[in-house]
Amino acid sequence: MAAVVVSGGIGNALGGKPNKTVDKAMLLRGERCPRIVFRLGIVYLCKSSLERASRCVQQVILLLPSLLVADDEQSKSRLQFLLWVLLALRSQYGMLDDGARFHIISHLIRETVNCGKAMLATAIVGRDDAHDWGINSKDAGSIQNLIQKDRVLAAVADEFKYLNTLLTDRSRQLLELRARLDENASLEMTNKKAFEDEIHICLNTVLSSDESRRTLFQFAHEEDQQNVAEKWIHMFRTLIDERGPWSANAFPNSVVKHWKLDKTEDAWRRRQKLRRNYYFDDKMCHPPSTAFSNEDTLAVNENKDSFVGHIPEQMKRFLLKGVRRITDEGSSESGENDAETGAQKVSTSEDPMESQCSELAKGSSDQKDVMQDIKDSSSSSQETESSEELISVPCVLVTPKRKLAGKLAVMKKFLHFFGEFLVEGTGGSAVFKNFDASSNSDVTKLEEKPKSLKWSIHVNFGPQKGVSADNVDTANENVHQRQLKYVKRHRRWNIGKIKAVHWTRYLLRYTAIEIFFSDSVAPVFLNFASLKDAKEVGTLIVSTRNEFLFPRGSSKDKSGTIMFVDRRVALEMAEIARESWRRRDITNFEYLMILNTLAGRSYNDLTQYPIFPWVLADYSSDVLDFNKSSTFRDLTKPVGALDLKRFEMFEDRYRNFSDPDIPSFYYGSHYSSMGIVLYYLLRLEPFTSLHRNLQGGKFDHADRLFQSIEGTYRNCLSNTSDVKELIPEFFYMPEFLVNSNSYHLGVKQDGEPIGDVSLPPWAKGSPELFVSKNREALESEYVSSNLHHWIDLVFGYKQRGKPAVEAANIFYYLTYEGAVDLDNMEDELQRSAIEDQIANFGQTPIQIFRKKHPRRGPPIPIAHPLYFAPDSINLTSIVSSTSYPSAVLYINILDSNIVVVNQGLTLSVKLWLTTQLQSGGNFTFSTFQQDPFFGVGSDVLSARRIGSPLAENIELGAQCFATMQTPTENFLISCGNWENSFQVISLNDGRMVQSIRQHKDVVSCVAVTADGSILATGSYDTTVMVWEVLRVRGAEKRVRSTQTELPRKEHVIAETPFHILCGHDDIITCLYVSVELDIVISGSKDGTCVFHTLREGRYIRSLRHPSGHALSKLVASRHGRIVFYADADLSLHLYTINGKHLASSESNGRLNCVELSECGEFLVCAGDQGQIVVRSMKTLDVVKKYNGVGKVITCLAVTHEECFLAGTKEGNLLVYSIENLQMRKGGVPRSVKSKSSLT
Repeated sequence: MAAVVVSGGIGNALGGKPNKTVDKAMLLRGERCPRIVFRLGIVYLCKSSLERASRCVQQVILLLPSLLVADDEQSKSRLQFLLWVLLALRSQYGMLDDGARFHIISHLIRETVNCGKAMLATAIVGRDDAHDWGINSKDAGSIQNLIQKDRVLAAVADEFKYLNTLLTDRSRQLLELRARLDENASLEMTNKKAFEDEIHICLNTVLSSDESRRTLFQFAHEEDQQNVAEKWIHMFRTLIDERGPWSANAFPNSVVKHWKLDKTEDAWRRRQKLRRNYYFDDKMCHPPSTAFSNEDTLAVNENKDSFVGHIPEQMKRFLLKGVRRITDEGSSESGENDAETGAQKVSTSEDPMESQCSELAKGSSDQKDVMQDIKDSSSSSQETESSEELISVPCVLVTPKRKLAGKLAVMKKFLHFFGEFLVEGTGGSAVFKNFDASSNSDVTKLEEKPKSLKWSIHVNFGPQKGVSADNVDTANENVHQRQLKYVKRHRRWNIGKIKAVHWTRYLLRYTAIEIFFSDSVAPVFLNFASLKDAKEVGTLIVSTRNEFLFPRGSSKDKSGTIMFVDRRVALEMAEIARESWRRRDITNFEYLMILNTLAGRSYNDLTQYPIFPWVLADYSSDVLDFNKSSTFRDLTKPVGALDLKRFEMFEDRYRNFSDPDIPSFYYGSHYSSMGIVLYYLLRLEPFTSLHRNLQGGKFDHADRLFQSIEGTYRNCLSNTSDVKELIPEFFYMPEFLVNSNSYHLGVKQDGEPIGDVSLPPWAKGSPELFVSKNREALESEYVSSNLHHWIDLVFGYKQRGKPAVEAANIFYYLTYEGAVDLDNMEDELQRSAIEDQIANFGQTPIQIFRKKHPRRGPPIPIAHPLYFAPDSINLTSIVSSTSYPSAVLYINILDSNIVVVNQGLTLSVKLWLTTQLQSGGNFTFSTFQQDPFFGVGSDVLSARRIGSPLAENIELGAQCFATMQTPTENFLISCGNWENSFQVISLNDGRMVQSIRQHKDVVSCVAVTADGSILATGSYDTTVMVWEVLRVRGAEKRVRSTQTELPRKEHVIAETPFHILCGHDDIITCLYVSVELDIVISGSKDGTCVFHTLREGRYIRSLRHPSGHALSKLVASRHGRIVFYADADLSLHLYTINGKHLASSESNGRLNCVELSECGEFLVCAGDQGQIVVRSMKTLDVVKKYNGVGKVITCLAVTHEECFLAGTKEGNLLVYSIENLQMRKGGVPRSVKSKSSLT
């Protein structure tokens, strides 16, 4: 009813019209409706205008019949109370409006009495004047008499009670309303707060996304700048080096050059090469006038003439301007790509000058956001998919020079590492606890940096100044800050080039992995926070690599997939290697390197460097006699037990040692530690600098330095604190024995200055001869027969437990894995101290073998006849190469086929029939049961003409051809065409499948890497171009939409080279290229031989023929030996891969072919004399001469079995093979087709 009144006014509420709303209100209100109507009527009579009061009365009168229906006592009392109230109102308000209101109220009274007379009648039963009621009802007094006091009082009480109840209800409702209001207010506040939080989160997300994009751009831009700066420096040095067009010191010159170790590893994990050290510190060549401080040690000469050369200042300013433009910085310093580079050249920079060229702002943010979608600088716009981050994990990149903490992101096509801070000390588990703090500081620093992309090269890194696991002092932070400024923080590696991922140890905990690559990139060693992280990342890298190279659903051969090398796989690999070694399929050196790798020994971690044994005991004789056992060290005993007198002291200590916490031990020092490595490699950078840093910025006392082989060995026999073994470099790298950089190493107490290492008399003063003899001793029969004993001690069952005690092979307990539980050690200081001990005092390798190692099998002389039995090789057959004899220009063995090219460019492919060596030395042969045991079979591809017309004056020879093996097909590369191209010819059908023309003049020579992945071409235009072999020849498809069917163009080799190498001044005449050694060697007509790196195309050095004659032939072995030959002086000249001349020898006649045996130890030559001459690649001494048939030999090939195939000028093929009647037993052919027959 109240709602009706509010919405429709009092008139509508009291109207007599049948209103649904009014009826509904009355229905809802019940007994309250009369009360409300009467109250509203009273209000109108008292307060409203006369007109409205009159209208109200009329409307109330209309409602009276429905309001006065009930006939109960309460209603009677209420009626009387209403009449009493109306009378009271009339008396009080009746005089208003000149008495008009009196009549209105009286009218309402009368109508009320009339409507309620029935109820009033029952109230006055028994009165005599009842019949006069209607007559006298107008009389006020009579109406007053109708009102009974008790009923009015009852009504008043009822009304009062009603009002109290109503008040209570209103109070309750008010409280409920307030509660609802409070609840609604609280809900509104909650919703408002949630909305504000949501807005805040959205805003933070937007800001974070924007900041991430900005930082992402900064990082991508930084990486781009690093790469561009490196390319500029490469171009810069190409222009100004000794072979460059702007060189102030053209080759040859007398400028002193300094060198450092190149970390390129070959298949045997040998690091044989040196690279130019452009920022050699001259202070190390002079006596120290004052003690160097730690900061002085880190400082470098930033204004080196060796970098820019002695070039005019105007040109120097022009060249350096390019660097300033790259980096938006006025510094005149430039960058150099370090040997640690990955496939994309994003490595650590060693040199401050080069770093300053490429050093950029290092703003850090959340690295997961930062590193996601980082693009490769060379193709960032095309490789969005490859930038999808699969995982990002904090880790420490461990290198010999430094430890860099950062995050590794595994992406679909590459690995990306971003370094955040340098780590001091051991780089143990505490690094990862400081990692988040450093990252947070980096974020704060990033917010403080101006939003500008023009960064200074000399950036203040704030909290990134070498956060240390050992909490280094603030005093050293500036030094570390300078160091970080010289470190390239982005590293990138092509995931498709990974060949192995090993799970390994760091500080005796299995928290690290080491990644090995197939393209001569140095291995990468990463330490993680936990064992779980290391395994997960290693497994993911392997699966991503396999998926990248062998996508699911592809038809590719899955034989190239790899497994994550965990401990189980490592043990299986060790078993396989052991059997190969026992069968003599691999050398002792190879086997020891395999065991070192599987045992967790790494070149990257100096605390667990590869271990090799002392094999010789005679360092005083003039001549080594390998037939005497006294020449060799006793390999059944550890170094500490070699001298009996000293061993008694060790044994006494072991038996009498008593400590409740430390187990007994024989030897307090170890046979391998960081100090030992730096002791041996003192003269070779970067180990020289590392040695000085370890010694507080200076060299150790001269008398304690490595100065004599004999003295060092004797000290290992007599000094109770010296039981060290050797390192691999003793068996392949003579350069570490020579003070080639002229360091001032000090003066001994007897006044003798320290220079080169003093060698034994039998080395004749030659480091190369010493290393050669040491390696020969390692491969000798005595060592081969006893090496398994030493393996038992170091890698096998005598390493630990009771067998170790019996072999007196017990070292201090902290050198063993599992001696302490670092993971559960709560005391940080104690853990740090133990980690320092582990890092500095040696670590025993992972135990590989639990059982006794078998002895090596007996030698099989016939398996390597050039080494064991050169006399067993004889001329066994003569075969005509074609139906129309012509000079044989080229011959080679490929996949059991003989590829022959004759004069007139006639190609033919024949079957090579060969024996197969089985275990135990027995040979098997084909079912023909005929001599010779090696022979030329029938044609696989009949003779046919190939190629285009030759250029004028081209001297066609073996240098113009090369064979190339791919997974699907084999090809012949041919050059010398008049159109300046080279051609790719299928050996399946003789068709030319590709012709490439990029050189500006005739292509004069070609060379292919051993794995067939890279092709190099030399030209008359004096350049060398290096090409990638795509390896896949697509199936030929023909277009049917035209009447003439056109074969689709097939690409076996990339259409454009990835390197164009310059530096020669004359025609390129010979080439050698090797992925394993990461080198391209080119010889030219002016007698110079130029070395470049294969991956980077970086110039290394030049050699010159002693007489300046044109180079005709060039060969290089995997062992780092190079031989070139010139027709003009008929002499062979032998050099090391690092440019040292070793020997020269006359050939006694013109040589037409110079080849290497597969083992690389022998040089096989032939020429106009008609003889084949075998020489040693160590000295060029003649090993054996094989007579021919008096015909000029024009080409030559050495087979896997060390047989010779020679082509003659008359077109015949000569087969030189082993001939031994004891071998002639029936067997199974190795590769003989049914149509084959001996010729």
